[in-house]
Amino acid sequence: MKFLFSLLLAAIPFFVFAQSESQSIPLDGVQAVHIYAAFSSVSVTTGGTDAVQVDHTFTVDGTDRPDLRQLTVERIDGVLHLREVKPTAEMLNAEFPDRKGGMISGGREGGKGVFNNVVVDAVLEVVVPANIPVTVETTYGGIEVVNVGHLLSAKARYGEVKAIFTTTKPQAELELYSNYGAVDVTIPEGWNTNLDLTTEYGELFTDMSINVDDAKSKEKEFYHRLIGSIGAGGKVIKCTAPYGDVYLRKG
Repeated sequence: MKFLFSLLLAAIPFFVFAQSESQSIPLDGVQAVHIYAAFSSVSVTTGGTDAVQVDHTFTVDGTDRPDLRQLTVERIDGVLHLREVKPTAEMLNAEFPDRKGGMISGGREGGKGVFNNVVVDAVLEVVVPANIPVTVETTYGGIEVVNVGHLLSAKARYGEVKAIFTTTKPQAELELYSNYGAVDVTIPEGWNTNLDLTTEYGELFTDMSINVDDAKSKEKEFYHRLIGSIGAGGKVIKCTAPYGDVYLRKG
């Protein structure tokens, strides 16, 4: 089978943060962290041992707008839920109306982009202790996760999903998904892993040597799925991008 490869390659009431500076949330028995951003792009790294650090920022044309920024924090059954409730696309359409009905032009670089002719920069930065499992979801923003070994999933609707592993390996099966954006994962050469890479209207790109399982992999018009392994195989990295490209890069 010929695939296209290219060289590149127990609940308590929630509370709200209104500041843009970093906030520290004690773990206090937290066993996992779930992050959801309605509009912002999310950045996740690891650090510390007993608290989650959060920095939620939103600016319009370079001016801080705390009135349009809100993050709720809730503990449910051992999971710390960080949920962005402001900004949302609907709220920004009302605040900055545009007769075309609201647009984000040309994608966003990090948290920055143009929305209804104003420059917005919306970022949710989270630092999680290294041993805490993490899941991330966004609607309009992208996701970038760097050296988070206990990342379980990162799923975006419109934004790009990027996972970079250089100093730690995924400790469990990892699922990366973007419905309309690209999925981009970097791992060091020599790591052993299993792969499940799928795109429908995009392409698969890599600069790594993959042992392809021809019996399980599929390729047809508007659908590419690669099942394979690197080295001796290991934890599964599953990347799905129905309308975007999938990149597997050598770190």
